[in-house]
Amino acid sequence: MVTVTVTAKFHQPTRSRRREWQDAMHVYRDTKQGLVDGWASGELGMSVTTASIDNDLYSAVQNQAIREAKAEYKRDGWMDYTAAQPFATNNQNWKLETTDNGSVVVGFPCISQWWYTPIHVHDEIREPVERVLEGEAKKSRLQVYRRGDEWFCSFTVEYDTVPEGETPIGVDIGERHILAAHALGADGSMLVSGKEARYVRRKYRSLRDSLQEAGALRARNRVGNKEHRRIRDLNHTLSRRLVDFADQFENPVVRIETLEGIRDRTEWSGVHSWHFHQLQTFITYKAEQAGIRVETVDPAYTSQDCSSCGERGSRNGDHFRCDSCGYERHADLNAAANIGKREGEPCTA
Repeated sequence: MVTVTVTAKFHQPTRSRRREWQDAMHVYRDTKQGLVDGWASGELGMSVTTASIDNDLYSAVQNQAIREAKAEYKRDGWMDYTAAQPFATNNQNWKLETTDNGSVVVGFPCISQWWYTPIHVHDEIREPVERVLEGEAKKSRLQVYRRGDEWFCSFTVEYDTVPEGETPIGVDIGERHILAAHALGADGSMLVSGKEARYVRRKYRSLRDSLQEAGALRARNRVGNKEHRRIRDLNHTLSRRLVDFADQFENPVVRIETLEGIRDRTEWSGVHSWHFHQLQTFITYKAEQAGIRVETVDPAYTSQDCSSCGERGSRNGDHFRCDSCGYERHADLNAAANIGKREGEPCTA
């Protein structure tokens, strides 16, 4: 994980913007001072909300002032904020976007409105800025402040590093879609329906039940053997398709979820008879034969977290949506992308 602090200068903000931003810095300072004074005198409780703040700052900015003042008060006690304070907002309440002409703009709430203003993207901050724009990194709170006659913003960016030339491919194994794969940085994905696997299970379960009732135990065992062969053939086909998909990318590494505890992680009753381990084994040895490394990763929350911003989202059937950043995608492909981003342990057949 790489953490980079980005400091960028705003490109020629208008006079009205500069005037409002200057006012916001003073109001932000007065807000923090009022909170600290109230806590020191006992007039305010530590659970204070924006309802106790009477000024024109957007509520998101007020909330950030509360968080900062509370942290500083707990750490340093009473403080006298003499200088204007950089005003700030949390990571969910500001935006980094590009315009039609390619300019990078920062949008954030202030007093009268949201302001969208271009920034200078110099070489030292180009990579983290591009990673945020492409949804490959998490951004922190945004601070806006003045230095001399110039205005700046700063924020922190976190992202995973990928060895040069390597293409991580996350693979999610499930019921409705037996395989979902996403190649990070290559905009490639693969989605395979689980209908055939479910049909095989239903068909042979029905046959076994009928033969069990008829007392034909030997025939029932033969049906079980046929089912295992069908499943084995299907797993061979699925694993070959996945390896062929991965092999088209530069220096691919396949990442699959560890199977430990899978019966406890899923509500699908068929997981007990479905050969997940066999499928993983086939994927692993076929990948090794093709010279592709396979890793296993911890699958915790991969189906719940947003692969774009990392916040917790919601799943409705096959649809995933993140309320924090608005990202939407097929739920299994979102999970596959999360799996691909995680550091894994070597897996051998």
